[in-house]
Amino acid sequence: MGGVNKVSKKCRPSFKAIMVVFMLSFLLVLFCGCGQVQPETGGSGFPLTVTDDLDRQVTIKEEPQRIVSLVPAGTEILFALGLGEKVAGVTEYCDYPAEAASKPKMGGFSTPSSELIVAAQPNLVLATVIHKDFIRQLEGAGLKVVAFEATSLSEVLEKIRLIGQVTGAAAQAEQLVDSMQKRIDKVSAQVSGLSEAQKPKVFFEIWPDPLTTGGAKSFLNSLITAAGGKNIAGDIERDWVTYSAEMLLARNPEVIIFSHHGDSRQTVEDIKARQGWEQVAAVKNNRIGYIEDENLIVRAGPRVVEGLERIAEIIHPKLFNYPAGKSPS
Repeated sequence: MGGVNKVSKKCRPSFKAIMVVFMLSFLLVLFCGCGQVQPETGGSGFPLTVTDDLDRQVTIKEEPQRIVSLVPAGTEILFALGLGEKVAGVTEYCDYPAEAASKPKMGGFSTPSSELIVAAQPNLVLATVIHKDFIRQLEGAGLKVVAFEATSLSEVLEKIRLIGQVTGAAAQAEQLVDSMQKRIDKVSAQVSGLSEAQKPKVFFEIWPDPLTTGGAKSFLNSLITAAGGKNIAGDIERDWVTYSAEMLLARNPEVIIFSHHGDSRQTVEDIKARQGWEQVAAVKNNRIGYIEDENLIVRAGPRVVEGLERIAEIIHPKLFNYPAGKSPS
């Protein structure tokens, strides 16, 4: 054992030699590691694996060149990211921007056609959680599908980032999110000093008959809250809520906002003329606002910031210098 110890001491390298070996090893690991991280596509981020909103692990090997969107909000996001030329198909309801209307139609939002989608030969399909069963068909045909859903304002930004990642447009997505966040922050700054008493009770009418609004789990609830209001249906743990006239009268909203949906063509005067509604605070004080494009508040896409700004103007016209009584009839 003593001989071994003598040999060990004799052969023990100097501190300087150890440091040289350490540095060489570090550089070798660094350069080899960089080679492994950089994808063969030259840094585009592919292949990549994401977890979608159905808790599915989806691996996308290459940057998609042909994309089918089964979600109007997803279509708007793709065009906002500058990916319009890669859109190979949309739903019958994808009407914004104007270029989307000319894209091949893959069926309706809730009734997409698997045959048309497969024939379009997409590298990526954007779907939502309601397409859960349909997604299995598409996966069986060998297609890559990412499902997403946003139920709040903050989640919209998250989904834009997700779509940016899976389409190879992460940088564009960050720029879009940044511009949206600045507008959201501007609204937040205006309403941040309000007390609870200064936040009016709001009823947002989605549909007149049956009377329908958004509950706590609706995207709409998030917008009303962010705009400095209190959703009178915000304590109902559902997305869309059928409201009775009695419930509305009992909760007595101070602001009513409505938008046209489908063939609904209500006007401010129609709402004022409803039986019993003359006692509602919003009617008595002429606090009825109209949003012409419903998609600003029902589509969880880039234009939702405009919807937030519009709601905030209606709820707090003085804070946002919004002309009093500017509600088309």
